[in-house]
Amino acid sequence: MTSPHTGYIVRCISCGTINNEKETSTYCTSCGNVLEVVYNEARKEIQLPLKEIQPDPLKTNSTSLKYLSRLSEMYGAELHAKLEFENPTGCFKDRGSFVEVLKAIELGADAICLASTGNMAASVAAYACYFKIPCFVFVPEKTPEAKLAQSTIYDATIIKIKGDFKTCEILCREFAKSGNYYLAGDYVFRQEGQKTFSYELFEQGPIDYDYIFVPIGAGTNFAAIYKGFKELKAAGEIDKIPSFVAVQPEQSSPVVEGIFKKEKIVKEQVHTMADAVAVGDPFDFYKVLEGINDTNGLAFTATEDELLSSMKEMAVQEGFFTEPACAIPLACFKNNLNTFKGKKCLFVLTGTGLKSAQVVAKYSLSSPVLSPKLERIQQYIESGFSDLQRKSWGQSRDMLMGNTALDDEHARLYDEYVQSCNKKGKTLKEEEIKALTSLIYQEETKLEYPVEVLDYKLTMRMHGLVSAAVKLRLPNGEEIISLDQGVGPLDAVLTAIKAETDAFLPLEVVSHQVEILSPDTESLVIATLVLEKEDHTFTAKGASPDTIEAVVQAFMKGLAVANKALVV
Repeated sequence: MTSPHTGYIVRCISCGTINNEKETSTYCTSCGNVLEVVYNEARKEIQLPLKEIQPDPLKTNSTSLKYLSRLSEMYGAELHAKLEFENPTGCFKDRGSFVEVLKAIELGADAICLASTGNMAASVAAYACYFKIPCFVFVPEKTPEAKLAQSTIYDATIIKIKGDFKTCEILCREFAKSGNYYLAGDYVFRQEGQKTFSYELFEQGPIDYDYIFVPIGAGTNFAAIYKGFKELKAAGEIDKIPSFVAVQPEQSSPVVEGIFKKEKIVKEQVHTMADAVAVGDPFDFYKVLEGINDTNGLAFTATEDELLSSMKEMAVQEGFFTEPACAIPLACFKNNLNTFKGKKCLFVLTGTGLKSAQVVAKYSLSSPVLSPKLERIQQYIESGFSDLQRKSWGQSRDMLMGNTALDDEHARLYDEYVQSCNKKGKTLKEEEIKALTSLIYQEETKLEYPVEVLDYKLTMRMHGLVSAAVKLRLPNGEEIISLDQGVGPLDAVLTAIKAETDAFLPLEVVSHQVEILSPDTESLVIATLVLEKEDHTFTAKGASPDTIEAVVQAFMKGLAVANKALVV
């Protein structure tokens, strides 16, 4: 359905200046506003701003259009979804990345660069890799490696920058100007690729939806889908464009706020679990506003709790595991049933939930590791824990354990933890109590510790290693002081302990993670150590207001578990 274009211009949506694509593919050179591609004539086929048209080599089929039968029955409306997570890298971004990479090659760029920490980075990297053009991805220094995995596997050069995402964006633009590099992002040619959504939808059936719900970050995808419909209408393929519904998370909603105020709103910082749409400066706001005005559209937000509930509901009722951004349409639909009841609605499901494993981990209760005893398994089943797992979605893991019964031994462990915290002047908050209960429930009881840590002292200097003196009680009752050094306090204390324990039970610390449960300076800290003994890897946890003590607890538990296995 794609055909060569008959000519086009790249025009500023604000001042109307015709821009030269060899000089800019981002902002107007006259006024700095955003650009649009305008074709010389309307055609039934998709027109793309490329000299040579070729099929997407990574995309094999149109993304599916599904009728959501169960949700439709539940809410009294005709609900459909287009599964954009079926695109090659699991995200709608692939439509635009394909065109951007081809445009970069057509313009003779030596490389392509962009600032991104997630979906766009992976998408551009995939197409750049296939078409053999170097790709540079600028990311903030604290970006988790897991979010960069797709970009890395596609041979992108990851450039970590000290500072926030805005710093990366600014530097990436400077980098693009410093050489013959194409700057990719939510710009004019990406929109041309992403408008193919509308043409696919047209081929899949009649465009007779009352409303189309689109999650919004920068606004480019919304603008692209709307542009596709405008082109189809101009070519006489459709008579009417459905009403568009712009949806955002409440905690990151500059577009929705701007729609009501009729002006672009820029936020300094945005925070939401739906990080795929967490954009403070919505690049294509005025294109979104045009789509809302021209289609008699609507705009809504949903809370974080509502996103969690809808994300789970889509998975359980319809079987689709999506990223949190895809939950916004269903959440906003449910919040406004009086408007949408009996209507035919389409949800744009932008990305796969496989990219949001950290959200699932945070808001679901993991299963405990049980000792290999039938009575322990029976106690676990009868405790109500497994039922709680199914019912507890939508709450932070730290809030899940209030209704789970502890047996006598685990209750004793809980009391010991609380007494230890109280001795340090720490009063546990409700969230911390429930997190501690969750941790304790998964612990083994009646562990015998081969050594006991009685006290420790640290000596730290501005330069050089940290020195640790750890007082230990050995199995024979003897008390000794173990001295050692490390690159930091945790490393120094663990090294001093291991200096004695490795003699009879060597354990390797594979990795460690520290979780601080609140922003308070007296927050409860949960430390997780991954330990290894003779190719057997296991996890141990500790909790305390003191980070070092939490880590020491975790190591000593790991030592006790390993010792028990050795005795058995």
